[in-house]
Amino acid sequence: MGVDAVCADLSLCRRGQGVLATGTIRVALRLRCERCQGELPWQAELPVRTALAASEAAAATVDPAAEPVLAAGGVVDVQDWLEEEVLLSLPLLPRCEQWSSGRCPVSGVTVEPVEFKHEYLSGESRDGRSTE
Repeated sequence: MGVDAVCADLSLCRRGQGVLATGTIRVALRLRCERCQGELPWQAELPVRTALAASEAAAATVDPAAEPVLAAGGVVDVQDWLEEEVLLSLPLLPRCEQWSSGRCPVSGVTVEPVEFKHEYLSGESRDGRSTE
């Protein structure tokens, strides 16, 4: 839904055939809760340990344990790289924390509880036979 703040604190060090980038990315976003559709504030501090290099082989000389980011033509688009780091850290299904009253603690929206019955967990197979 929106970006409140992004702050990257990175150290760059030339190693082997590339550059080792270490540090953190701090982000504050507003996501949409998949449960109540309300606005959900989300913050994270993401550790970065990345080998910037022209090839994966070159990145391995920087730090074999670091995540490789390939620099096409020796250039890394910093915005694209950091944006990808943030996108990969987002929750798959952002949801407000569990609540027992049915009222979302963030948005204030009241959601009726939904009873979920999975056929394999309820003791019946797809064809109606008992699985117990």
